[in-house]
Amino acid sequence: MRETSHFHPIHDENSVEIPQSITIDVSGTKSDFSKNNSKSKTPNSEPRSKSSILYIMIIASFILAPVSVIEEVWLTQTIDRDEWGDTVFTQEVHVGLRQVMYETCVDGTDCEYSDQEYFDNLHDMCMDEVGGDEGEIDEYCGPWSDLYIGGMATTVLIILAAVMLFAAFFMQGKPDTIEKSNFIAMGAGGLIILALIFWSFMLPDAADNLDWGRGPWFAVLAAGLSIASGFIGYKQLKESDGQTF
Repeated sequence: MRETSHFHPIHDENSVEIPQSITIDVSGTKSDFSKNNSKSKTPNSEPRSKSSILYIMIIASFILAPVSVIEEVWLTQTIDRDEWGDTVFTQEVHVGLRQVMYETCVDGTDCEYSDQEYFDNLHDMCMDEVGGDEGEIDEYCGPWSDLYIGGMATTVLIILAAVMLFAAFFMQGKPDTIEKSNFIAMGAGGLIILALIFWSFMLPDAADNLDWGRGPWFAVLAAGLSIASGFIGYKQLKESDGQTF
């Protein structure tokens, strides 16, 4: 019995082991967590910056669209230039969406508008002067009618595009309507381009020698920003959908 107890590990005092302390690498755990946390937060900053750019583009397009309609100079040309000593007199004709007017300038600085007439009034005056001859009415009064119809249709289409941009701006802030907002923005830009095409189509032959003023350029810029904002937003939305699992 003594031999058995002598070799039993429980009763052997020399075989008692001192418990080892357990160490946990807290720094490694924190570093891994911080890396994972930083990876999860980093991608969110880029979409926010992109969405801010989209807001700015939509707002800029929304402002430029009605400004182009209010702008009185869509076509322009210098029709007279006289020099009297050191003084230069110039006269320019400006055609808008609703009216035609003349601007006289002295040395290019002191300018004043004169003889502003609206297309519908000019058409009525032409009808009274020509009489009942349909051939002469189409020849002499037809251009005023074309300018009136083209200007009114362009105004309505661009204002409708501005309303669409206004809706797209608010829909951009809701997650469930972002995709619709992108399509509406692109549609508004396409509507502005359609308005410009129709306006160009309705211009009479006498307007071929006139140069573009500020109005159509504002409209082109509004259309470009609107289409670009919708396309970028649509592409960004598809990329975010592809990254989600």
